[in-house]
Amino acid sequence: MTQKEREGMFRICVDQGSSGRVYSCRIMEPFAFADLGDLLLKLERILEAQDYPQAAQIIRTFQEGEKRPEYPGLPASGMSWERVQEAQGVRMTFDLLILSRFSATWQGYVQWSDGSRTDFKNDLSFLSAVAEKLGL
Repeated sequence: MTQKEREGMFRICVDQGSSGRVYSCRIMEPFAFADLGDLLLKLERILEAQDYPQAAQIIRTFQEGEKRPEYPGLPASGMSWERVQEAQGVRMTFDLLILSRFSATWQGYVQWSDGSRTDFKNDLSFLSAVAEKLGL
C-alpha cells in the first residue's frame, strides 16, 4: 500500500451485527457507527469536511462575493499508521479506499482481511458487498 493510499484509507472494524468502529490516519480518534447506513453518512461527512477526494460536482453560484468554502484537507497529525493497522473488529475487518467521488457517489475498493479485493463504482455496490460478506 502506498503512502497516499495509507493517508486516504479507512479501516472498518465490525463488532456486532453491522455496527463497529472506524480507524484512519485521516482522523484523530476512532468513531463508532450503528449500522451500514450510519457508516456511510459519517464517512461522507469526513470526505466533505476534508474535501478529499474532491467531489467532481461542486455547488456553483453566480452570486457576487460568494465563493467555495476553504477546506482543511487531510490532517497533518491523525492516528498513527501502526494504530490503524492494529485495529481489528470482532466480526470482520476490512480496509476501504475511496479513490474518487463522481456523480454524487463513491468509487474505490475494499481490501478484505483474507487478501481479496472488491472494486466498487457507487455507494450502493459498496454497501451491497459489505452486507454480502456480513451475511445480511
